[in-house]
Amino acid sequence: MKFLASIFAPFAALVFLAACSDSDQYLYEDENSVALQIHAEMTRTYEIESAESLDDQYPCIDNCTPQVKSSRVRADTVTSKDTLIFIGEITPNRQAHYREYYWTLDGEDFSNDMNFRKPVTKPGYHEICFVVTDHYGDTLRDTLKLWVSNPPVIETQGFIPAIRSQGLSPEEGITFAWHGYDPDSISKVYYQLKIQEPRGIRYTDDRHPKLYTVAHSILDTLIDTPYFTYWDNPNYYHRLENLKFYTWSVRAVNEFGLESDSLIQGDFFTKGNKNEGGIQTFIRFSNESLYDRYYSSNHGKIHLDILDSLSNPVVEHEIGLDTNQFVVSPLKPGKYKIIANLPKLTDFSPDTADVVVQPGEIAIADTLRLLDTIPPSNKHLSPEGLLQDLDTLNFLDTLRFYFEEHGGGVYQNFFWNGQELRGATYFRELFFSEDRTVDTVFLTLPRSYRSWTYQLLSISAYDYSGNLNSKTYVIRPSFERPEPESSSSSAENSSSAGGNDD
Repeated sequence: MKFLASIFAPFAALVFLAACSDSDQYLYEDENSVALQIHAEMTRTYEIESAESLDDQYPCIDNCTPQVKSSRVRADTVTSKDTLIFIGEITPNRQAHYREYYWTLDGEDFSNDMNFRKPVTKPGYHEICFVVTDHYGDTLRDTLKLWVSNPPVIETQGFIPAIRSQGLSPEEGITFAWHGYDPDSISKVYYQLKIQEPRGIRYTDDRHPKLYTVAHSILDTLIDTPYFTYWDNPNYYHRLENLKFYTWSVRAVNEFGLESDSLIQGDFFTKGNKNEGGIQTFIRFSNESLYDRYYSSNHGKIHLDILDSLSNPVVEHEIGLDTNQFVVSPLKPGKYKIIANLPKLTDFSPDTADVVVQPGEIAIADTLRLLDTIPPSNKHLSPEGLLQDLDTLNFLDTLRFYFEEHGGGVYQNFFWNGQELRGATYFRELFFSEDRTVDTVFLTLPRSYRSWTYQLLSISAYDYSGNLNSKTYVIRPSFERPEPESSSSSAENSSSAGGNDD
């Protein structure tokens, strides 16, 4: 055993020396060190998602312009509802020698991840610090600044002027007041106040009516007090006038640009003299699409007649279908009747309202409701162009149906033998004239629909007021019915079969 130990001792020493030599390669050497640099940024969650979605939809190929990435910042103002992404970087990445890294929020532990997502809900000013300890034990810090502010609050109750306030005089001053505040008390609150004249009829005098189809801005200002007084000024480009209807709104916004969730929306009437008054009313359609000014431009206007107590016409005018309210002034005090109708859409029934005008005020009449209760109609259109009120039709590759609707639009559903028609194609030709809307539908049936049996084609037509008209057509066979085998031929076949048996 002593002999074996003496033999292996030199070999063990060599192995030990070799091991020590290899370990020296892993010792940290100062001349090979690289100075660390750290960098911290933050961004909002929704910005990251938005940027990724854009890249997915529009990938950058070849020499195209790459999509704009989400904005990363070192200081920001957010709300307590926002979720933030914090991003830490240590460079150079491969040569970096560090012991640990972590994040702090106002000196307290915040996260031990390099990149992470987390909200900051406590209102006020915060410092988020990215801390890295290098190989020597030195500490590197990079600090982000964050202001967390809840949106300002504006009370939607208890404001003046109250809804439908009467007799406000621009010459004497009109005061607007409300209550708003900052729930965090860390930011200054401002208020955006708007006064507008809504679209409708505005009369300069009895002989020269002027029609407004859009809202005109009278005032749009940002103030730092929850009150404001409007004083008439002849130098204003737009001014409040007597016996008119106006709307106003106010929203709170803080110095960080955060707006209040709620919005005050009010209206009021200006004052008239003792010998003048006016009428306001609203118009509602059963076809809501008529409020769209682009769609309604093809369907004429609302015709208005205002009669006095002796049924004498006082005002006769037309307004656009997109005008859902109007004011007529000045009018002498007394009783009046308002009549509204749609001359080009005869499916709508006229409506009337009675109103009493008091001196110096705008009388609010009942809402005029123009209702369409007549469903659309449809008839078969022959290849020669003749309208046919038939229930049974021959099968054709293309069937034509004529739809007539005087209420501003129609759409259809087709059913073949009780199932929604899917194998066919159909298109529509729309014609518009002075007094009607006409739709011709060309229904092209595939060859697979041919049959030697009778089939059913059902059409459901709806107008835009919700009126329904359903009609079912019987489609005659397109092939001749196969002839059944005769009894004599059957007998012959039977006898011949029996003879073969013999």
